[in-house]
Amino acid sequence: MPELSAVATAPSARFALPSDRHYLAGRHVWAQIENGIATVGVTAPLGEVLWYTPEIEYWAVDRVEVGETLATVQGRSSRTVAVGSPVRGTLVELNPLLGRAPHALLAQPYGRGWVARISAERWERDEAAMVTARAYRKILDSDLSLGREFCFGGALLAPRQAAA
Repeated sequence: MPELSAVATAPSARFALPSDRHYLAGRHVWAQIENGIATVGVTAPLGEVLWYTPEIEYWAVDRVEVGETLATVQGRSSRTVAVGSPVRGTLVELNPLLGRAPHALLAQPYGRGWVARISAERWERDEAAMVTARAYRKILDSDLSLGREFCFGGALLAPRQAAA
């Protein structure tokens, strides 16, 4: 079982952050590499912004660059999150479970709720731009002290306007 340490009084203490993942802090996504394939998902803290069963829209892509949108997820109060890719490569698979059970994105963000699998072209370079769970937790604690909008601003899109 991966390490899940946290200081109990820290703002991020309520979030699981497995130590066997790498985190792209500004986009609040994670990647885990196995045999050259990066499994990618959203972090538990970002899921809190969405709050309830989200609507997921995949973007039709074959190749992705770091930061490029893999999917958008709409949650409470019409908040929409852009799920950015933490790695560069070729899209291998989108999680079919999320079409039937989108709540898995929030309920099991590090398990069955993954978003995509990508054949990573330059994992070592992409990994260098990500942080460990411990470093991500420190960033979260610092950013959450400045407010949720500041903390999650890199992943949030402008709220959708109601049709006139």
